[in-house]
Amino acid sequence: MFWLDRLVEERIREAQEAGAFRNLTGEGRPLPPDDGSPSEVWAAHRILKKNGLLPDWLQLRKEIYTERALVRQAWDEYWRAAEEFDRSDPGNVAILRRLAWRYRELARAVNKKIDLHNLRCPSLGHELVRFPEDMIEREWRRRGESPP
Repeated sequence: MFWLDRLVEERIREAQEAGAFRNLTGEGRPLPPDDGSPSEVWAAHRILKKNGLLPDWLQLRKEIYTERALVRQAWDEYWRAAEEFDRSDPGNVAILRRLAWRYRELARAVNKKIDLHNLRCPSLGHELVRFPEDMIEREWRRRGESPP
């Protein structure tokens, strides 16, 4: 539990330095009676939560969930175009390559955040799964075709 104590203390110190605790309601007054939580770590967590501050891994998780939707949208957009377009037309092939590139770049950006999240989250049960950046190529191979 030592690492959790250090993590909470570090987050509180960072928030103090950023001015997050200035002008809070109840500033300078004693904390309300504890609700039976087992340690002061929970009191600190409760204060952070009441004031809208999240641990960095939870903030990352919120960003990741938003950006994952963009990756899935890029995936769907690529396959809609792949089904519509005539692949013998070089212009269509160029469009498909740009759409594949867009998917890969979005997946890479989200994967960087996922890696950071997985390093910072407190347990394996909270880890997130990365997007395969080569998923478009894999799908073409699965279909027995080569990607454009």
